[in-house]
Amino acid sequence: MPGRKLREERELFYTYLRQNGMKKTRQKDLILEVFLTTEGHLSVEDLYALVKKKDRKVGIVTVFRTLKTLTGCGIAREIALGDGLTRFEHSYHHPHHHHIICTQCRKAIEFVSPELERIQEEIVRKYHFQPLLHRLQVYGICEDCLEHRPAPEPPRLDTEKIFARDALRMAILMETRGLAFYRDAARRNLDPDGREVLKRIVEEEEKHLADLQAELKRFCRMEKGLETAPVFLHFDPCELERLVPDLEEYEVDGTLRLDTRRSLEMAMVLERRAAEFFKDYSAKFLETEGKRIFVQFAEEEQRHFESIRRRAEEPLSV
Repeated sequence: MPGRKLREERELFYTYLRQNGMKKTRQKDLILEVFLTTEGHLSVEDLYALVKKKDRKVGIVTVFRTLKTLTGCGIAREIALGDGLTRFEHSYHHPHHHHIICTQCRKAIEFVSPELERIQEEIVRKYHFQPLLHRLQVYGICEDCLEHRPAPEPPRLDTEKIFARDALRMAILMETRGLAFYRDAARRNLDPDGREVLKRIVEEEEKHLADLQAELKRFCRMEKGLETAPVFLHFDPCELERLVPDLEEYEVDGTLRLDTRRSLEMAMVLERRAAEFFKDYSAKFLETEGKRIFVQFAEEEQRHFESIRRRAEEPLSV
């Protein structure tokens, strides 16, 4: 994905140059390369200093104009951190996000919240407004400055990778909650055949959870500091909890007696809800690695649902 994305960004840049009658030059190529390989919020001066290390002949005006071009073609996005400087951050294949900014040390914390976006969409819709651009920036004083501690220099990490990490964590949380539900149902189910069905589903969920956890570990090993980076994707865990059926609805006289078919039907409810939820959830985001993870998880939950449904259609094969 990273290599493919870099190729796409370069092609996007060159296409924009051609369409706007601008020349492709070695200096523009260098500025593009430095920007694409540097994370964080860069001012013109920041990028100019980095480019000068590779070619002292590049002027600051060329850097400024190239950054404007990168903004025009959608590779970069302008942001303001309240200190009078315009900064630029990566935009292409990065989820739209907001910032919490410390007015003392200028630390900027990035975050995305689908719940916040939903509320904003409702308000905009209420007033029949056609939005063109939106940006939320919260200014205040960070914990380090409040405690008069020197603020550590945060590692410059790709927000797309942090988003993907959080997407995996969200999928793992859903799988963990589903596994706990199936284990509880198997333990409480007094019907032996239904109990065996649920135990089999527990084994399938354990394997899926182990695969997700292994993918998260592999993903974090690829980028130093990624595992401990601050949370980027903020979501409401209650949304996941609402996907899990209430076992009390399946009880009769305070006891749980689910035969093979009813055990499978109950499992189908959870798997279908999870598949639909994550499919809809993925639609909230642009094409990113995090979105791919959500789509993949939805597809895996759908396949599990189909597998359970086939068993329900042929209960004797269980």
